[in-house]
Amino acid sequence: MNLTGQDLIKHFKECCEKRNKLFIPDSPRQEAVADALAKFYNNESLLKACDSFIKSNSGPFLVFDFAVQSKTYVDRIQFDSKSNEKFKDVVKQTKLRMEQE
Repeated sequence: MNLTGQDLIKHFKECCEKRNKLFIPDSPRQEAVADALAKFYNNESLLKACDSFIKSNSGPFLVFDFAVQSKTYVDRIQFDSKSNEKFKDVVKQTKLRMEQE
């Protein structure tokens, strides 16, 4: 599924509601910003970064504010994902070695 700017705005609002934080609409700027973010970043990483941004900051929230910091959050999400995969691989390799002994 390709993420659209509207999908991102909807997710952003839902994350704010889930965490009881204030979302402030910023039309028409938010639509253009959300479209640009959706086209530039990987869908899954962007959605996780959005949730992380809202979780770690106090409101009120604008999509534009997220856009300014998006690279930091997306990079962190991608780094954490790679770290988790490496850890799982090490555990799997260790388990295989133990079974062989």
